[in-house]
Amino acid sequence: MEAGLPTDYKVEGLLSFGHWDEQKHLDKLLTTLDELGIRQSSKKLDDFLNRICEVSVGEKKYWFTVQYGGTMLSEYVHFACLFGSKKNIHIGSCGGLFSDMNSLEFLIPTWSFSDDSITRLYSREVTDFKHHSNEALSQSLKKKIDLPNKIWEGPIMNCQAMMGETLEDVQSWSKAGYYGVEMETSTVFSVSNHYKVPCAALLYVADNLIRGQTVGDETHTAQKKPRGEVEDEVFRAGLKVLME
Repeated sequence: MEAGLPTDYKVEGLLSFGHWDEQKHLDKLLTTLDELGIRQSSKKLDDFLNRICEVSVGEKKYWFTVQYGGTMLSEYVHFACLFGSKKNIHIGSCGGLFSDMNSLEFLIPTWSFSDDSITRLYSREVTDFKHHSNEALSQSLKKKIDLPNKIWEGPIMNCQAMMGETLEDVQSWSKAGYYGVEMETSTVFSVSNHYKVPCAALLYVADNLIRGQTVGDETHTAQKKPRGEVEDEVFRAGLKVLME
């Protein structure tokens, strides 16, 4: 079949990371696996699946992909579900919308609001546009976090057009009770729920929008080192839960 996969090909689980820099985070994936003592072999798949890194642990195969937004991610989650994935986990960052929340704290989304073409097609029965995570899988992620940073649980806003966000949008989303905004969780939740595959996400607050912090400003730049440590933690927690 396409990409040279055998007809009996199986995927144990999928881990996606929301970012534009693929190579940096592929390297971080392999470093984290080594740190966790997980013996594995990995390779990039071919053709349309060339943004999938296949990680083999024993006879089990896991998928890892770095995606910026939901379009291609929706198709990769779709394929993972068809190949038998037992859990789909998304990790990454978000912009903070909750006034009590601080940068570098964790957020586990209970549901993601989205009314885009992906969620409309995969969640035709969802009329409130709320795409839910799996509670048990979410709590498993929470238990794997070792850093003392506060962990929040609550709803998140999906926005596929970061450059188009305005201050009025941020204030409106915050007032409506959303804890953060990002680009991928609704895709993972919607497609996974369509196939009845448990899904969850673990994010960290990269830029505290409701407090006026934005990517690249002075306060954001000053947090580069601790932000890297928090990002490492979401990788560790995500991989632990994916492979347990």
